Amino acid sequence: MTAIVATVLTFSCEKEDMTVSMTVSGTLEFGERYNDEFTKVVIVVREPTDMGGIIGFNRVELARGTYTNGAFSIELPAKIDEKYLQSLFTEDMPPKFKVSDKKVKTGFFSISISSFKDMEDLPDTPGVGVGQIYKEYELIYAKSDDESTVEAMLYYADRKCSITGIIGDDVFSVNLKKGWNFLYETKTESINEYSTNPVSGMKWYVRYDFY
Repeated sequence: MTAIVATVLTFSCEKEDMTVSMTVSGTLEFGERYNDEFTKVVIVVREPTDMGGIIGFNRVELARGTYTNGAFSIELPAKIDEKYLQSLFTEDMPPKFKVSDKKVKTGFFSISISSFKDMEDLPDTPGVGVGQIYKEYELIYAKSDDESTVEAMLYYADRKCSITGIIGDDVFSVNLKKGWNFLYETKTESINEYSTNPVSGMKWYVRYDFY
């Protein structure tokens, strides 16, 4: 039997121009599949690095939280380094597409359950550790029915910004706070809608369990 739980979001914002920090908590659908192996949740990025003429990637944790018996909680950092964000908007935008501040820098991030072992936790055995196999499964906050699929994506913005209008089959009604936001993408057969208005009935899944 799957549990139906509400995600708890905690926002702190003292002034309008301050960054919005956020703690995300929830219970994972089908969490019993992962309880024996996973003990934490993380937000991870991969940084490109030059490894003697070969481009590799360093695993960098931006945030870490707890995972126990399907329940998780993670405090997101109040500020994200600009190197993980992008400027997506230019002055040459379609007339039906409006961005209140085109200098805004944004980034998508995802929460994953992880079995990665810290170096201090690895066994003291030569050759063990650096190449150790570990698993990280992306979590999604979503729901689906016969008419549409909704997924809420963690979206960070370095300033307040509204994004409204239409580009192709995409419709935007987005009001970003400075800091963390949930951006809700609703997909139907004919259109994709993006909004920051909360959607009821959402649940947390490992992505592979949802699709």
